[in-house]
Amino acid sequence: MGEDEVAAVTEVIRSGWLTTGPKAREFERRFAEFVGGGEAIAVNSATAGLHLGLEALGIQPGDSVLTTPFTFTATAEVIRYLGADPVFADIDPESLNIDPTEIERILGRRAVASIIPVHYGGLACDMARICALAKRHGCSVMTDAEQDDHDRRGRDGRHAASGAGSEDASDAPARYQP
Repeated sequence: MGEDEVAAVTEVIRSGWLTTGPKAREFERRFAEFVGGGEAIAVNSATAGLHLGLEALGIQPGDSVLTTPFTFTATAEVIRYLGADPVFADIDPESLNIDPTEIERILGRRAVASIIPVHYGGLACDMARICALAKRHGCSVMTDAEQDDHDRRGRDGRHAASGAGSEDASDAPARYQP
């Protein structure tokens, strides 16, 4: 951390706004621009972001939400917290991300309300394929991009937190949680 960072933190502390306020709004605006999205909301944790995202999508008790078991427990915890049921799809052994082939197999057998792909270890999931599957099966997509390496790009050349990254899937019903 350099002097510029120390000065920025000092400015925030002296402003009286530690968790909200002008700097938080500036961060939200700049992050939304960075990922090419419309809006961003800063929260205290990725868990809180996942919770708010599922609430915004209208996930309710009895819904099924498809995700990967290869992630921090919070991903499945927030699904259960809302009374929904987590459904796990296995991972691709190369990327360690949720396997779209497994997603397709599960969607062929049962309905799910939403899919939560988790970008693992800085590697982006195949969002174009996942969003195309979601569109075909009428479910939403909310990404868990907590481990997104914003310097790396997915297979489609876009940041993981930026969403579908494909014209074929860009109109899939979706909300994205960076």
